[in-house]
Amino acid sequence: MFSIIKSAHYLFDKITHGRTLLRAPLCSLHYATLGHPSMCLGDKAQICGENKDVFSWTSSISGLVKQNRHQDAIDVFKLMLMNDQRLNYVTVLSVLRAVSALSMESMTSGIHGTIIKMGFELEVSVVTALIGAYANCDLLSAWKIFRDMPIKDLVMWSAMVSMSVKNGEYTKAIELFKQMLSEGIEPNAVTIVSILPACAKLQALPFGKEVHVFAMKSAFYTENNVQNSLIDMYAKCGHLNYAAQVFAAVQMRDLVTWKTMIRGLIENDYPRKALVVFSEMQQYLSTVDDAVLCDMIGASSDAEELIFGLGLHCCSIKSGSSRSISVGTTLMQMYSKFGLLDKARLLFDQLHPKDLISWSAMISAYAQNGYASDALGTFKQLQSANERPNEITFVSLLQACSLSGTQELGESIHGCVTKSGYLPNTFLASALIDLYCKFGRIKQGRAIFNDTPVKDLICWSSLIHGYGLNGRGDDTLETFSNMLDSGMLPNDVVFVSVLSACSHCGLEDDGWYWFYRMQEEYGIKPKLAHYACMVDLLSRQGNVQEALDFVYNMAVEPDKRIWGSLLAGCRATRGSVEVAEQVAKRLIALDPNNCSYYVFLSNLYAQEGRWDDVEKIEDNLRTQKHLSLPGSYEASTFTWKCISGITVSSWNAMEDFTSEAQRNYKNHVLPERAVTLLFSMNYRFLNYRDNISQACMKDQI
Repeated sequence: MFSIIKSAHYLFDKITHGRTLLRAPLCSLHYATLGHPSMCLGDKAQICGENKDVFSWTSSISGLVKQNRHQDAIDVFKLMLMNDQRLNYVTVLSVLRAVSALSMESMTSGIHGTIIKMGFELEVSVVTALIGAYANCDLLSAWKIFRDMPIKDLVMWSAMVSMSVKNGEYTKAIELFKQMLSEGIEPNAVTIVSILPACAKLQALPFGKEVHVFAMKSAFYTENNVQNSLIDMYAKCGHLNYAAQVFAAVQMRDLVTWKTMIRGLIENDYPRKALVVFSEMQQYLSTVDDAVLCDMIGASSDAEELIFGLGLHCCSIKSGSSRSISVGTTLMQMYSKFGLLDKARLLFDQLHPKDLISWSAMISAYAQNGYASDALGTFKQLQSANERPNEITFVSLLQACSLSGTQELGESIHGCVTKSGYLPNTFLASALIDLYCKFGRIKQGRAIFNDTPVKDLICWSSLIHGYGLNGRGDDTLETFSNMLDSGMLPNDVVFVSVLSACSHCGLEDDGWYWFYRMQEEYGIKPKLAHYACMVDLLSRQGNVQEALDFVYNMAVEPDKRIWGSLLAGCRATRGSVEVAEQVAKRLIALDPNNCSYYVFLSNLYAQEGRWDDVEKIEDNLRTQKHLSLPGSYEASTFTWKCISGITVSSWNAMEDFTSEAQRNYKNHVLPERAVTLLFSMNYRFLNYRDNISQACMKDQI
């Protein structure tokens, strides 16, 4: 503490005795802030003279801070000291806010010295602000000041909890919160909002529930920021049923409330339910910000609902958000995911100015769709535009090489990465490992892994996946074991790679062992991808009946991937006809427009001599050729024209997109549940008939 005070005194003396500051600009700034622009060129002696009292100086500093002109506020403060003005604690508080915003360690120490000289070191509000300033640049000093403070009020405790969370010290934040309670200080709304993210990060659901119970007993429970934080905490802990209950209880939902619930659904792999909540939101809010729009465009992609995505594009045109780089880039990514690369390119060409993220997204779009030459051509255009590629750009190029099988080009990109000095980057190292492993060059991939100085979870995951991809199950499990020994905790993606390797390599016992340990030891709830691996593992071993029983007992609703894995097992093993029939019917119910399922079922009946059933299927197929379901593009084209407020030029652009969609999907119509576009001046969109009830959030998650 003595060294801090000594340094503070030294800096304070240096500031107050230094005379190198040019006064004219600061004097002009001072009077301009006070609203006297006519005096900006007045007599400097009069402006900077002693006739200005501490209240005027403090008013100027405070005004600048409120305008986020933090450096100007500090300059006026220095000028105030040079004019031998004595500070009050309001001045100090204002300056500390400016210093904290700029994270100026030396200036913070100087203000600290000023506080000691002026005798404010026991003023709780001043010390709290000082801790906040140190929190951005010197955590040890912040903790030291906090511990040495004899009297701590609620604001100071809340500031320390918030500081701990912002700096990733989540366990310490919870300990502080408990200590505060033990000293008889009851938290307020700010404290609750500060501690809940720590519960989310640590997946500390029991403690989060305790905080919730405490909040429910308080007067501030109905405040939106408290309830929004609770929704976020439960969603991040993977308990959407609790999040939905809190959401349903919010009386006056603001944009943040809707946004938090929607993002929670998306992060927990419920994109369709996110679309439902968004549709409901349109009934209550007339405006949507770019962040929500981007989230919903991404959800449309994840849910494979192009119709909804087209509606969001229309919405962005109407609101003017389509000119935003973030929204435009997200739309590009959506169209590329649906294979409409020419439309993605059209959006890209219309973006002005283009940032590096949009360039990288376009390169990635080509890469992920197998157009390696176009990805490389776009990369050359990026260089011609004097944009310097970053790690993300190179990752996209490496993906292009990996997907298209252009090994030589991949090696060239590897050389560019090395020359650019990006090689220590773990994302690039992982992309290179993926590249070489997909080409079967395991030794090269392993060498890059070994040369990576800091191996994060992505690097380990890439190598584990690479071994599994090449059928080396034992090496997969050995690498996974080494990762655990290094202290690295696995996530759900790593377990997908491990379980997939066990499935493909016939390691049934190991697969079940890690499937159960994933839940019991690491607290990772199985997702559809994990269940798909286990269904595949059972099916490959010929245990299709056991696989079917496993599917029926899953904790989540099986999708096409799950039933598809089981169907593949039925085809490969020629197992039970009854099982194959059940699986095929399930797939037809999920995707009634996929003819391959009908063909499989027809062949199955033919093998069993069930010719009446074969004839029924053929009649069904002939009838279905002429069907146009409510979700079809023909129907939706008419519905689009009902959306109000779209200009002629904007509508023509949307017509082009829809026409292209018709050409690309002319033999496919969307499922019945893809239903109707709702329209109004508030551009309320499509809702799902099977999810429209208010109870959907509570009962179906």
